Amino acid sequence: MDDGGRNEWSRLLAESLRANADDAPSDDGLLSSVRLRSSRYRRRRIATVLAAAVVTLAVVVPAALLSAARTDRTGPAPAAPDPQRLVAEFSAPAFPYTLAASAGLRPPVASMRDGDLIAFFEAPEPLHHADTTVTVSARPPASAGDPISVRVRGRTGTLTTVDREPARQLSLVWSEAGRWIRLATDDTYTPQQVVQLAEALVPASIPVLPPFRLDLSPAGLEVSTVTQSRISFGALEVILRKRRPLGATDRTVGPYPASLTRGPAGTTLDVDVTDWDATLEIRAASSLGLDDAQLLRFAAGVHILNRSDPE
Repeated sequence: MDDGGRNEWSRLLAESLRANADDAPSDDGLLSSVRLRSSRYRRRRIATVLAAAVVTLAVVVPAALLSAARTDRTGPAPAAPDPQRLVAEFSAPAFPYTLAASAGLRPPVASMRDGDLIAFFEAPEPLHHADTTVTVSARPPASAGDPISVRVRGRTGTLTTVDREPARQLSLVWSEAGRWIRLATDDTYTPQQVVQLAEALVPASIPVLPPFRLDLSPAGLEVSTVTQSRISFGALEVILRKRRPLGATDRTVGPYPASLTRGPAGTTLDVDVTDWDATLEIRAASSLGLDDAQLLRFAAGVHILNRSDPE
């Protein structure tokens, strides 16, 4: 651009400045405007920071509370009293001996009473043989009569004779394998033949056949009695009795009416088993800790078998 052109641009610029001089802010106004904008921007930054802080707190605090709540929920709960549990298992005991076939007696029928295992050997005929019972116990059995020392199975035993009707009773007792064994019969046998019967005992596992099938049994308790009419765990006993009137009934066990009675010693549940013409009696000691619902659940799992015989 030549000098003439530059002069023309300078003139136009000067005229424009003079024309807008009244609209231009003063020095103080210009400074105030700058300060106002600066203050506005600062307030926006502070508001943004505070908002972010509030959001952070809003997230962190509930998260901390949630963490504490989770800790409380996932921690171990206080242990509640644990009453005697019922478990889905029942193992019938077994008698550990049998008599050899040479003894001439029928196969044994095994039972258990107060912790003693018992095998009954029936005589096929009463002329040359007699019914014989063998008992295995953890404690020495009581004996009556005057004992005679004999040798039996390589050990010292005692033989006693007691006068009874219709026949004298002979009993031979000895200790073997940490257990006491008692063989009882009558005077169809001579004392020497009683010792021979004892010599004919051989190891076996004769199952004790229970009168019921049990779906449940009390945990931690061993069976102490198994007969044709009852199973006992000591603190819990199941008995099949000949039918008797129950009076008022306030429970049901399956399709059968039942009566539940509580006393200081424990609870008795009587079930009117009409199709067996029998009464099923279940007795639970207070020490067992079973409540009514548990006792009824146990009763519902008692199934009477054909080999049972009410007492």
